[in-house]
Amino acid sequence: MAQPMPSSPNSNDHSILESAAIRFLSYRPRFKAEVVNRMAKKAGELGLTDPFDLINQIIDSLERAGFVDDAKNLINYIRYRLETKMKGPYWIKMSLLRLGVSKIDIEKSLRENAPRQTQTRVIRRFIEKKLRGSKPDQKTKAKLYRALIGRGFSASLVAEAFDGGMAGEV
Repeated sequence: MAQPMPSSPNSNDHSILESAAIRFLSYRPRFKAEVVNRMAKKAGELGLTDPFDLINQIIDSLERAGFVDDAKNLINYIRYRLETKMKGPYWIKMSLLRLGVSKIDIEKSLRENAPRQTQTRVIRRFIEKKLRGSKPDQKTKAKLYRALIGRGFSASLVAEAFDGGMAGEV
């Protein structure tokens, strides 16, 4: 198939990119970087040589309309991954970096939305879920410890949950 000829953006390209962005956002909330990457890919398919101004205009209009709200999406993403999926802050941070969210925004939001006591509560819930009331041996404790580290929790917090909060049970 032949490549489209490079062209400069026009109103038809604007409407095509905007509808592609809205369609992309219709499935689930997206971060700004995800939408920009998708529109850049679409602009490449259309053969646009310099679509960045056009993409910025569309992103601005989507932000004004409330379709793209990184701050709100970040809070929801962190809470869902932490409390429902039982993922730790290191896992969440790496996942958000892959999605194109800035490191500064991630760290600030993690400090605000994933405090130490919440993480400890999630770790305890994870341990209780895996143990199902049984008393663990040393091998099981080590296995749980590695599992929690792999889920993105800090080693000190996991050890604290085992030592302090679970002293009677673990």
